[in-house]
Amino acid sequence: MVQALAGATLREIKDHLEVVVDSGRGTTFQGSESVVRRLAEPSELRSLIGQIIADDEALADIAARSYYHANNFLKLVLLAGDKNPWRLRLHVWHPRPDASGTITEDIHSHRWDFTTALVVGEYFAQEFKIGPGTEYHHFKYLPIGQGKTFSLEAQGKEQLCPVFEALLPAGTVYHIDHRVLHCISRSAGKAAASLVLQQPAVEDHTNVYRTSPVGDEPTTHIEVQRPTVDQLRDELKHFLTWID
Repeated sequence: MVQALAGATLREIKDHLEVVVDSGRGTTFQGSESVVRRLAEPSELRSLIGQIIADDEALADIAARSYYHANNFLKLVLLAGDKNPWRLRLHVWHPRPDASGTITEDIHSHRWDFTTALVVGEYFAQEFKIGPGTEYHHFKYLPIGQGKTFSLEAQGKEQLCPVFEALLPAGTVYHIDHRVLHCISRSAGKAAASLVLQQPAVEDHTNVYRTSPVGDEPTTHIEVQRPTVDQLRDELKHFLTWID
């Protein structure tokens, strides 16, 4: 079945992922690993991105559901399920020549399980559990959907302690349950990118843990920036230079 992805059209890839998710295979690492690993191969990824760049309708659809994430990366939803609400996403972390050292995102859970293939660069991954440790400000993150803002609702403070950490290089494929609290850190001066197969949501919110408060109000609404079609096309063309 995975071999059938070689040289597949966008429609064929989408149909294949519909079958993978609908069968339940995508809910486990064993079921999703092979298809994500195959799609993350440079030749397959170049074909996928190239087809999108050449398809104005696909570009418009992707631009409408993608955005520059608060955790310092561009979140591109390349394909989305019709029968089941799965998503195939590309996460792009741009080099930050104006910054130095390491950039660390907020600790968070997810509303869904997902499988990730790191396709460019590397990052340092950590997982946490609630327990005696460092104190964080806890927030309930409510999703953006098709709107322009997301919400963070203050939930007080919580202590977290690390339970796993590893430096992950390009080529790594892994699976994370929606309940796992995790974050990544990366070098500010280096690019990174990952391909993500997101399963249908099983929660209505995400838990976020920050070292600092967001604002003085119990709920903070934050506007997000979505790429225009032209910006998206340029972003994808630039990404292709990273995997050439």
